[in-house]
Amino acid sequence: LRKGGSGCGGSSGSVCTPLAAAARGGNAALSPIGSPATSAAAAAKEERRRQITLRVEQLVEELFTLHDLNHNGVLEEVELIKLNHKIAMLHYGKDADKQAVTEKFRTLFRAELDKDGQPVPYPKFRGYMFKVLDGLDRSKAAQELILEQFVEEAKSGRLAFHCHSFQSTTDEPFRAMIEPLPAGAR
Repeated sequence: LRKGGSGCGGSSGSVCTPLAAAARGGNAALSPIGSPATSAAAAAKEERRRQITLRVEQLVEELFTLHDLNHNGVLEEVELIKLNHKIAMLHYGKDADKQAVTEKFRTLFRAELDKDGQPVPYPKFRGYMFKVLDGLDRSKAAQELILEQFVEEAKSGRLAFHCHSFQSTTDEPFRAMIEPLPAGAR
């Protein structure tokens, strides 16, 4: 903003904005509201917002698929725990406190997904994830980045099932069913 002067054509006390300058025939930095340039910019912004929202949905679904270790279409408490054992081992080494991880994720599963520890379908998982994401950051662009990190950690956790030094006998029911990465999640 500037007061009066060249380009506005107003008195020395008038306020000159790009829109006011355009209305007086001056050179405006911004297009007037409703112009084709403004409409195109708004449409592009809306399209970007739609793309990010779609990407967030896709990432939540991918995260669910990565956690569904036995591919039965539901998330089981033991799957959440086993995958997070592997992720903890990747972060803290083979001697990570697996009992603490078990307690943390059993408590989380029963408090947020199913009080009896029963398997949950995708819509229940999705609702929980959006609650978590909204609690971390309401920006869809930020949620996209957060989910990308969660997905990469889940992928790494799945790969750890095939790492000899991270294997345990309790992995056996899952290891044969876990290909290094599910199709489409590479």
